Amino acid sequence: MSNSHSSNILDLPDNKKIILFDGLCNLCEVSVQFVIKYDKKDIFRFVPLQSDLGKKIIKHIGLENKNIDSIILYEP
Repeated sequence: MSNSHSSNILDLPDNKKIILFDGLCNLCEVSVQFVIKYDKKDIFRFVPLQSDLGKKIIKHIGLENKNIDSIILYEP
């Protein structure tokens, strides 16, 4: 059995970059839509910070989930 990668812990694809965003922020939503429009190589996946998966990723990378109102790029 091979060594587990950090992304396997959260069951995330190894070959995608994860953009965590504030799902309640209009600027974040517009930013996500911009990236989706121009992500022709299908590099990114998007996860709201408020979702269960978003909270798990934040905990996994060692950030505090309190008052995060930004966009975070996570590369598994």
